[in-house]
Amino acid sequence: MLGGLFWVVWSLLGRVSFEAAGSPFADVMLLLAAVLTLGGLVGLHALQGGNYGRIGRAGFYTAAVGLLVQALAALFLMGSDVWEITLQWLVAPVGSLIILVGLVLYGAATLQAKVLARWCGLGLIVVPPIAFYMHSRIFYGSLALFGVLWVALGYVLWCRIVRQPSSLRASGKRTSENSPSTHSSE
Repeated sequence: MLGGLFWVVWSLLGRVSFEAAGSPFADVMLLLAAVLTLGGLVGLHALQGGNYGRIGRAGFYTAAVGLLVQALAALFLMGSDVWEITLQWLVAPVGSLIILVGLVLYGAATLQAKVLARWCGLGLIVVPPIAFYMHSRIFYGSLALFGVLWVALGYVLWCRIVRQPSSLRASGKRTSENSPSTHSSE
């Protein structure tokens, strides 16, 4: 949920001013957004990884690499203006494209796994392309939509952790309470 919140803040900084969007604060927001979103992606993978096949794993690893590229580029952007000019292509098109492809694949696998509600998979398929396209073409605050998706997905993960008894959480066993067939409408 925090990763999504950081995406929202980072995205909206460009609406405040161009100076704010290029500030060290914005670089820290991007770094935290990418790292925490990667943590959320790992949580989704831990929850449903056993229920999808190659497409899910390919989507997971592709999106994870894209988020790591974004985090690494944000880290380098904090260093100096030379790095900012040299690595700007990693932050915008390459990292975003890798994330986009990975999340669309992962969304398809999420639909196939049937562990989470359909809207989770559909959100991963639909929201990133719309948000990235709108951000680059129409409105520079559109990645806030991407952040809102991650806040919602984080909430779904958090609710599952809170509902699961602590003894089962430690062992990783599933119960009928959190089986895919009983919570497909979340």
